[in-house]
Amino acid sequence: MASAVLFHTIMWCPCVGDMVHVANVLYLCSYLVRDILWLRVLTIAAGLSLIPFYCHCSDHILWAPIGWNAVFVSVNLVQIGILLRERRPRRLGGAEQELYDTVFADLAPGEFRKLMKVGQWRDLPAGSMIVERDSVVADMMVLKQGGLEVRVDDRVIARLQPGQFIGEMSFLSGEKATADVVATEASRLLVWSQADLNEFLERRAALAHKLRGILGRDVVAKLRAHGQSAG
Repeated sequence: MASAVLFHTIMWCPCVGDMVHVANVLYLCSYLVRDILWLRVLTIAAGLSLIPFYCHCSDHILWAPIGWNAVFVSVNLVQIGILLRERRPRRLGGAEQELYDTVFADLAPGEFRKLMKVGQWRDLPAGSMIVERDSVVADMMVLKQGGLEVRVDDRVIARLQPGQFIGEMSFLSGEKATADVVATEASRLLVWSQADLNEFLERRAALAHKLRGILGRDVVAKLRAHGQSAG
């Protein structure tokens, strides 16, 4: 019965009925976009498009759905403000800016700043054992300056350059280290505790997805380089 009343109401109010279709198309588009900012913008537009229907679909104004729509719009507006603030271009420090440009450019500047706060810089002398084979890797690192070697049974299987990650396979898979990683010269790394990083990313699904994409590309590049050297 309710659906029949709704159908006849829309037929009697074609302009209002059109707005229902417009709202549904906007909701559909919001489900298709990958950028969370556009998802929120389209959701707000869809919600506002339904207001005329709620005002004219019956003999009295439907205040309850209008009120809920106002709440949803308000929440999305606040989240849009947060996203825009995170994406606002702002210069970082010298080392941080260089690392962002070369490794973390997929992240919004605000996302990278938050990620930086979870980590810490670590300076290591030449000869330092950074990762030991068959051990549980507690940290994930990215090399900012210096040089590292990946060794198996004292045989060098790879040399890591600035911008490459250490411990990313353990972070992605949870497995133990399969090789030693040793600093061949004084090196500077940005280090994250895996436990702290996982806790940080649990509340930030979009950032976690982007970071895993960056790590995945790093793994692929290492495998390709290892395959070429073996060949």
